[in-house]
Amino acid sequence: MVVTQLTDIFKIITLILLLAAAGFSSAAESENQLTTAITTLLNNNINLPPSVRPILAVKLLTPPAQLASLCANPVLSLSGNLSRLTGMHSIIAQCAARRHFIQIDVDATATWWQATRLLRPGEQVTEEAIHPQRGSLEHMPGGLIFDPQQIIGRVTLRTIQPGENIVESQLRQRWAIVTGEKVEIRFHGEGFTIRATAKALDNAALKQRLRVQTATGQLLTATAIADGQAAVVAN
Repeated sequence: MVVTQLTDIFKIITLILLLAAAGFSSAAESENQLTTAITTLLNNNINLPPSVRPILAVKLLTPPAQLASLCANPVLSLSGNLSRLTGMHSIIAQCAARRHFIQIDVDATATWWQATRLLRPGEQVTEEAIHPQRGSLEHMPGGLIFDPQQIIGRVTLRTIQPGENIVESQLRQRWAIVTGEKVEIRFHGEGFTIRATAKALDNAALKQRLRVQTATGQLLTATAIADGQAAVVAN
């Protein structure tokens, strides 16, 4: 009798442990799926080519008991922006009319760029003037540039020391047109193009808009299409 009772108790305990393990496994799987979905959301909001995009490591900070109240497939969106990628962020999880806020911590590993030599203000950056550095972005400044094509050909706004991290605020696009210079303007209409000369009233990089003044004094808004050339589209 005692042996039978012990056997029954052992079966019950075993069943409880199996159910608990199954529940834990299911909860862990749900959290992994949620983490994957959040990582995808973050990647989709990073406006960079996949080849230079940071590798993200997302950690859920919201307690599992709160995560258990989510629906099976919540609609996820960012709360705020990703001006600084690493650190704590909030994710909105929409379940029908209910909104849940999920707290996460993000670490990121990426390749950024440093100056190989002294770069002076007004200097156009060449490929040889930069070299890559890779690591965690946790303690890195905001505005780091991950795509070297966003550095090469641009012009420095201030002195950049050798080994200094290059950030967006240090650079501008090279001017295709400079204020005061004569530019060739092209008037594009349906089936025709007219060329004339005008004076630039603004600096402009490629594809930027600027004001020009024609020989007759007429003021026009044009778009820089090449060095010393701008286009005006006829209405």
